[in-house]
Amino acid sequence: MKHIATLLGATLLLAGCSESGVNIRGNVAVGGSGKTLVVERVTPTGSRFVDSLRIGRQGNFSLFVKQQADVPEFYTLRIAGGGSVPLLAEVPEKIVVRIADSTASEYTVTGSEGSVLVQEANAILAQADPIARKQAAAQFISQHAGSMASIVPLYHLAADGTFVFTDDASDVVYFGIVSDSLNARYPDSPYAQALAADMQGFANAAEAARLLSEGMDNVVDFPEIELPDVLGKRQKLSDLKGKVILLSFTASNLPELKILNRELVEVYDRHAAQGFEVYQVSLDTDKAQWIRSVSEQRLPWISVSDQLGGESPAVRLYNVQRIPANFLIDREGNIVRRNVSSAEMEAAVSELL
Repeated sequence: MKHIATLLGATLLLAGCSESGVNIRGNVAVGGSGKTLVVERVTPTGSRFVDSLRIGRQGNFSLFVKQQADVPEFYTLRIAGGGSVPLLAEVPEKIVVRIADSTASEYTVTGSEGSVLVQEANAILAQADPIARKQAAAQFISQHAGSMASIVPLYHLAADGTFVFTDDASDVVYFGIVSDSLNARYPDSPYAQALAADMQGFANAAEAARLLSEGMDNVVDFPEIELPDVLGKRQKLSDLKGKVILLSFTASNLPELKILNRELVEVYDRHAAQGFEVYQVSLDTDKAQWIRSVSEQRLPWISVSDQLGGESPAVRLYNVQRIPANFLIDREGNIVRRNVSSAEMEAAVSELL
């Protein structure tokens, strides 16, 4: 569900002071001398090693961070064999970090409002009482929704190893508050963009739940799907009630797609007049590519797609784990077979007609 795995990292590139960036200097008071300070960046898709440097004899270190203006970045200063310090920097800050010892369990930051807020957010996550923790996190987000630091309580694990906020409707509100604020203020930020993607995922999940609920109340026994075809006309799966239906999930870039469809066309041509229909959901994100694929193959059945790929509500509705996938539905609306192979298709369809 969540596109931001962790948000305490950064890219630090040694560069000349004439470049856009931030200055970070500091001191490890005890046990830091001679140790390696590792520099990482954790993007919304994972952690990446960038650079490392040796802490001086007196525990001092100094870095220049090359960074795009107007796009805050999360950083981690990780002491090899010890602890780490999270930062949130913005051009042209000059950040000073005072670390008590190599465990980095205690530190102070000046010169960076975002880094101070990250430290405050982590202190909230360290609270043992889950109720007090959630109340404090909610208040923090309400007060600092326009800061990237608000992402921390949304995605970071709390002291007991759980997330403070989940995908429950009442919690999604907080994701929405932060997403709206950050995407308005920092539209080019990958963190804001990843949060927006998660919001879309929440919306898709809610839509899937709605469709499932409607499908359960529907006269048919299978969950309802209603998606647009290549002409934009919305096609309901339930409109095929009374026929033998093959609900197929595929995608235009699937290597074996043309072979599978060619074999299925043969079965379709033999049994369409007897009441056999195919409702094929394509998990594409490129509409033009999908339409071109349907046209080139001259598919005679109902082809639909919402261009949401794996995030399509239909995927969750039928718990599709991989493609190709299919569900064979009898005339009474019962799902009688799943993932029928091409070799079995003819016999399986004939048996139900």
